[in-house]
Amino acid sequence: MLRISKLTDYATVIMSYLALDPKSVLSAKRIAKDIHLAVPTVSKLLKILSEANLVTSFRGTGGGYQLARPASDITIAAVVSAIEGQLAMTECCATHNNCAIHSLCAIKDNWKIINNIILNALGQVTLHDMIHSFSGHALMLRGIPIKVKM
Repeated sequence: MLRISKLTDYATVIMSYLALDPKSVLSAKRIAKDIHLAVPTVSKLLKILSEANLVTSFRGTGGGYQLARPASDITIAAVVSAIEGQLAMTECCATHNNCAIHSLCAIKDNWKIINNIILNALGQVTLHDMIHSFSGHALMLRGIPIKVKM
């Protein structure tokens, strides 16, 4: 089965939550409470997202996190890459390419095309798109509605 990790899934939820109120600076504790995740997990992900310049962190009283740029400028590809690293469906798509049969493989170029199709698809979906549910239902995580305080 091809799937993103739980941490990447949670990172998209965190980023989508921040996109709901992009001008507010929210603490990791508040984000964790509102989206029903553990504070250490949220803190870890926010640190990674900050290092990837997807969120901006503010220290001190009233400190916290907010999106580093508008939600319409942050793609899901950027979030996935921040957590997972460069998308590589197969070994031949990775930059280090440690495949033992690389020189003999007749399908490696097709895998690279497929890899680019998926990366381009993720690059077409923004956080703005994510907060406007494709299905018309409220934002949910593990079946629990995410509290939206505006």
